[in-house]
Amino acid sequence: MADVDGADRSEVKSEDGVVEGLSRSLEEWRTRIDELLVHIDLAGHEVRDGLSKQVELIENIYLAARSQLPDVRRDATANVKSLCEGTEKLVQDLAEVYQAAEAALSRSHAK
Repeated sequence: MADVDGADRSEVKSEDGVVEGLSRSLEEWRTRIDELLVHIDLAGHEVRDGLSKQVELIENIYLAARSQLPDVRRDATANVKSLCEGTEKLVQDLAEVYQAAEAALSRSHAK
């Protein structure tokens, strides 16, 4: 029985580690998003208008990923793998959209 209990505890620790890692990653993204918003704001009206949909998408993806973290914790024993994969996919989407917005901002500075 001790082996099973030990395995259960290590599985929960592993799941907690995944959740904590996702949480840290999302906090880093929140910082990057805030910095991007400052740069966009400083860039001017045309840039803000051109990037507003991308910024809205970035923030929506961030919020969707962030909202899944409590579910990962709550459903750790049943669905952690699929929830983590979904959240990791949202973080990847976030990175892609962010990079596109950042590239568009860079192009606007080059003009």
